[in-house]
Amino acid sequence: MVDVICKIIIPALCAVLTWYIVPYLKDKKIYAAVKIAVQAAEQIFNETGMGKEKFAYVKGWVMNKFKITEDDLKKVIESAVYELNQAKKE
Repeated sequence: MVDVICKIIIPALCAVLTWYIVPYLKDKKIYAAVKIAVQAAEQIFNETGMGKEKFAYVKGWVMNKFKITEDDLKKVIESAVYELNQAKKE
């Protein structure tokens, strides 16, 4: 029985952790980094009409730190900006 646990169950649990937990933690790390970059861009480019500059700043900073597609990054940035705008309203 111990042999079965060591050869089958433990590797299966490790595989589950690798497939689900690691990507989840990586996504959280990317989102946290995007939130920081968005907040920094808001401070650096504080004049109205500077959305393109803000986006380029966040994109450049995050793409240098993480492996992420531009499309996925755009979605994460939009989510972070939405959250920041909601916090400003409150």
